[in-house]
Amino acid sequence: MSNPRSTDTRDQVTGAASARRPERLPASALALMFTDRSARGIADRLGDLIHSGELAQGLPLPTVRALAAALHVGPTTIASAWAQLRSRGLIHCDRRHGSFVRGPGRLAGRRFASLPPPPPVRLDLTTAFPDPALLPDLTGPMAAAVAGTQWRTYPDDTVDARLAAVLRATWPFEAEDVTVTTGAQDAVHRVADVVLHPHDRVLVEEAAATSLLDIVEDHRAQAVPVRCDDEGPLPDAMEAALATRPALLLLQTRMASPYGHALSRRRARALAPVLADRDIVILEQDTAHELAPTAGVSLGEFLPERTLLVRSWNKSHGPHLRVGALAGIRRVVSRVRARQKATGGWPSVLNQRALAQMLTDARARETVGRARVVYHQRRQQMVRALRDAGLAPTGVAGLSVWVPVRDAATAIRRLAADGIGIAPGAPFTVHGDGRSHVRIATTLGHDEHARIARVLAEAHHG
Repeated sequence: MSNPRSTDTRDQVTGAASARRPERLPASALALMFTDRSARGIADRLGDLIHSGELAQGLPLPTVRALAAALHVGPTTIASAWAQLRSRGLIHCDRRHGSFVRGPGRLAGRRFASLPPPPPVRLDLTTAFPDPALLPDLTGPMAAAVAGTQWRTYPDDTVDARLAAVLRATWPFEAEDVTVTTGAQDAVHRVADVVLHPHDRVLVEEAAATSLLDIVEDHRAQAVPVRCDDEGPLPDAMEAALATRPALLLLQTRMASPYGHALSRRRARALAPVLADRDIVILEQDTAHELAPTAGVSLGEFLPERTLLVRSWNKSHGPHLRVGALAGIRRVVSRVRARQKATGGWPSVLNQRALAQMLTDARARETVGRARVVYHQRRQQMVRALRDAGLAPTGVAGLSVWVPVRDAATAIRRLAADGIGIAPGAPFTVHGDGRSHVRIATTLGHDEHARIARVLAEAHHG
């Protein structure tokens, strides 16, 4: 069976299909469809036409120069619009055949799909899957959940009362409302469904999880990157990004993928006044919080009326325990819950009660505590090897390491030839400008740190 990440994201309108390709759309006809002639306006309008089906998949688009002349703008304006549409996965461009409509069907999850499938290697460090040996036993908690649940009847609410009590006792701020979802990404997707409109701006870290960038693009919104350091987003960069009037801020507060930063209390205090008077929803992800060696800090402590926090436990307690928690702003959470009730889209009460028991069980907490130490040691071992080789990995904690290198493609090929797989950086950045970075998962135990560091250093200094 093929891996789901092996989906080919390249344009498929080639070969025999080229014989049926429609004629190129005249620049003069397309120009009549635009009122805003800025690069952003052109990209947004063309995006609308593609999503509505008015411009069909495979349709050849005018050349940059032809459309620029028809709109009486410079070629760089059209080139910028084309670049935005390419970043959203809506058009494909090549030097030989020109530009073509890809169509909205190509958009969903394209960044995650663009990550290469696990290569036939002896050590796969492309994805930060949890180490099975470091997960607590689910057997006892699940059996207790079954024994103590009226599982033959439908639940009264999306959130089991036992789990709700545990969550509220450990939440970093007073949340107005709470619901549960089938994992963290489901929670983010549901909030985006409620909050975002097409072409809204969404602030994200300059290097962010592919799943978050996919959610932004799947909602036809535009990701606006914010520069970060080890303590999180920089206040000056945040203030500049807020000038785009975003609807949503997506922030990974700890164990941030791929950068590895952790929001400090000092940084949160500096960001709070920058965000205080803005009409923006803050959505924080703290998804590996049980494994984090750093203290938890939330902007909800300073801006509870603007903040939502998402937590999940699949990394720390098991990938089949698909429970996420979303708590914060009532006007958003209540709409999410209403949609869940309409569709039945929330996790089983059995999973919820099993999780509640594991979060309070001494043995499970001891196992997770040991995993926290081991994961941090494994990451630090990789970081030390990279620094000894003259490289500069970023961040302070996480389940992977983000490494700047001059020639990422060469490094990836050399390590693959040696039986080691690592991930390219491009899918983790808004404009695909992470080609000078790689991400190395650090959840597995191995003794290849020096070898990996040496190959990356050769590619960087080469």
